[in-house]
Amino acid sequence: MADKAAMMITARKMFKDVSDLPTIPMIVSRVIRLLDNHESNPDEIADLILSDQVLAARVIRVVNSPLYLPGSKITSVKRALLYLGFRSVREMILTSYFVDGFKRQEQPFDMNVFWMHSFSVGSMSRRIAEMTGYGDTETAYLVGIIHDIGKVFLGHYFKEEYGAMLSTINYTRSTTYNAEMEYFGTTHCELGLCLAQRWNFPPVYCDTISQHHTSELAIEDPLLTSIVTLADFFCLAYTISDSVAQASKPERSEEYAWSLLKQHSRNPLPSTLGDFLFMLNDEYVGVFREVNQLFSTMTAA
Repeated sequence: MADKAAMMITARKMFKDVSDLPTIPMIVSRVIRLLDNHESNPDEIADLILSDQVLAARVIRVVNSPLYLPGSKITSVKRALLYLGFRSVREMILTSYFVDGFKRQEQPFDMNVFWMHSFSVGSMSRRIAEMTGYGDTETAYLVGIIHDIGKVFLGHYFKEEYGAMLSTINYTRSTTYNAEMEYFGTTHCELGLCLAQRWNFPPVYCDTISQHHTSELAIEDPLLTSIVTLADFFCLAYTISDSVAQASKPERSEEYAWSLLKQHSRNPLPSTLGDFLFMLNDEYVGVFREVNQLFSTMTAA
């Protein structure tokens, strides 16, 4: 394993050379801070959202989508807040701005496949969190969606180099993580951490993004990182597999994540990782339906 500190130094140098990074608008950061505070007043949050027409329209559009299935059309931002709950609105706003920030940027890989993988990992992380009794299923979901943001950074700002790297491992069993380490001396994990810190994501998000291929190094919430690690591995090995999302056999990170999950699960789990992954196949039927709805809602113009 390459030295993580050296990989971070390389990532920060690459990150420092980029001047036109997508930003999350200040209004969104303020709304998310209010949504994080359980004592916030829904009227105060609704007023802040309504001060930005693009944000208000986005909330109304998503709450009325097949993803949330309200009984009747919701036209009020306050009613959307009460219907969805603070956590879901926060999750939806962050996700949609993340998608939007990179939507129009050209990539050397299929962005539709990337989003389908990202949303699948989010949904599968939430399922694993529910199955094991992990308390914060919404955070598992959101961090699962954004775990690979470093790949989008590499694909856009180092398009030719990343495209050349991907072409050498296409249709092989090689992982993008190992190829990135060899080509760049760092990976999408370290670059994703740089982005997450720039966007002021909470420390637990940053750590999980940074360590989802090295779960044994996670410090903020090792169990959350383990959940995302196994959801990611399942989605790579059992569902979508192409040049940006390679399947591979379980390695140290996955084995560590599995041992931690078994140790802390509040519900009984199968005796082996292979049996657990097989069990997730049944869950994936529901996940795939959910992902298709999310994909069409979040990537709509």
